Amino acid sequence: MEAPRIISAVVLMKEDKVMLVKEVLEDYNEHWIFPGGGVEFGETLEEASIREIKEELGLDVKIKEFLGFKEIIRTQFNYHTVIFFFIAEPLNGDITRIEKVLDARYFTLSEALGLSIVDSARWAIEELIKKKY
Repeated sequence: MEAPRIISAVVLMKEDKVMLVKEVLEDYNEHWIFPGGGVEFGETLEEASIREIKEELGLDVKIKEFLGFKEIIRTQFNYHTVIFFFIAEPLNGDITRIEKVLDARYFTLSEALGLSIVDSARWAIEELIKKKY
């Protein structure tokens, strides 16, 4: 059994849309999630967000604000994470690479809710709706 992982996720906003990436997750199914990843030792949550977006999508981002956090426990998959969500804006326009992900696209909030998204992504989208993004 592993200790919980700390994840930093980015809610990348462009106009009235959010970026989601498609990945195969612990249940071996494809899901849409917010891009991000594990926080490395000595790295802040915001630094991890910026690094992960650069690594996965080739995008530079500016963190705008902290949205909140969500804890996810799936013992059947030996999965326990605390995900910190940051709202960010892209500093350069186009995705220059896709690493570790199957697809990456922008969706309106209502479109995103209609996708196969994980619980944490649904929570973040609902928080955005509450905040009237």
